[in-house]
Amino acid sequence: MSVQLLLESTIHSLVSEFQQEPYIFFTEADAVARFHQLLAGNPDFNRYVRTEDGHEVGLVHREYPTFFRFDDRNPTERLESRGRRGHYDTVVLNPDFVAAHPVETVLNRNIKAVRDPAIVPLRAVVEFKLHTGGWSKKRSEGVTSELGKLQLSDKEAPLCYLLLLMRYRETRMYRWDTYWPRVCDAADTMENIGSVFAVYWVNLDREPEIHWFGRWLNQE
Repeated sequence: MSVQLLLESTIHSLVSEFQQEPYIFFTEADAVARFHQLLAGNPDFNRYVRTEDGHEVGLVHREYPTFFRFDDRNPTERLESRGRRGHYDTVVLNPDFVAAHPVETVLNRNIKAVRDPAIVPLRAVVEFKLHTGGWSKKRSEGVTSELGKLQLSDKEAPLCYLLLLMRYRETRMYRWDTYWPRVCDAADTMENIGSVFAVYWVNLDREPEIHWFGRWLNQE
């Protein structure tokens, strides 16, 4: 099975757990931890690779730095000297990148570190959101920013995903009707990013929903 299918299968498992019990994850950190637990059960992800200078490192990591600077309020382009570096909630390193570079380059703490431009450093990046209320201007803009960061990452990661879990606590649909179309518009325009939004309606008599956007091999 391809890396993409394996990764998407893991995302599906996490979404399914949320659907079955929407309070299984209290926080975003809980969801990320469970995602890593699921990845650890797969030998394609749960293995070590030796760096060029002889250090054994795993392939899956949290809070991994971006290889570029950007304006995180409006990430539409890479910046050279201004802006800041971001971090990914989860990355899967490319084993070829690990094997071809010293560990300090693989750690990616120094943005000026020299790396082989012919080797894509990451197999995939995954960003997470867990909202325990309704949509708001800030939350919708936060999703748009995450999508923008992933869009800028296409040179380093051929697979980019955004997973949002929401417990919608509002008693009316006003905030949903106001901000959800904006999120849809942003997700629709970034077809190279696989994004999924799983919603549980806490105070409304509606069935849970899952909305898929972008590139997926499997949405079942």
